[in-house]
Amino acid sequence: MNDKETRTFDIKGLEVRDATSDDFIGQISGYAVVFNEPSENLGGFIEYVNPDAFDNVNLSDVVALYDHNFANVLGRTSANTLKLDIDKKGLHFILDIPNTTLGNDVYTNIRAGNLKGMSFGFTVDSDEWGKETDDTPKRTINSVGALYEVSVVTMPAYQETTVAVTRALKNDAYKQKMLAILKLYE
Repeated sequence: MNDKETRTFDIKGLEVRDATSDDFIGQISGYAVVFNEPSENLGGFIEYVNPDAFDNVNLSDVVALYDHNFANVLGRTSANTLKLDIDKKGLHFILDIPNTTLGNDVYTNIRAGNLKGMSFGFTVDSDEWGKETDDTPKRTINSVGALYEVSVVTMPAYQETTVAVTRALKNDAYKQKMLAILKLYE
């Protein structure tokens, strides 16, 4: 299944600026992948991810998206706005949400509880098939070839994935400014 194709081109004249606290509205975190937990029925089979599936996967340039749409970028590991870590439970992430229309919408929907799950875009190097106790076909992903993206999604295939607001950066910046002003009057 290593047949993923993409088309990109170089854009000349891009301007790069240093990120400030105003560039981000908050931080979210959770699990984009959970190990040994069943997916929803994916069209006739249930899927599981083996805890060793990400052992040799390069995580240096993975993007965070909204609903698997590459036009809806929220962060990127190579930009240090997305951090990925593998632990016993699964693939944990921390994402600095950008101060954009999309970022504000996604952040607000997570805070409201409208968005509660995650998903991921990947290729498979090895898998195995079996049967659940009710004879539903069961696929176990033993080795991921490449991880392209993690996505905040409306309807996650794996119900055990999580996403939650962990920090409001705008509020933190506001509090710091107010404390600085108060110190002036001491």
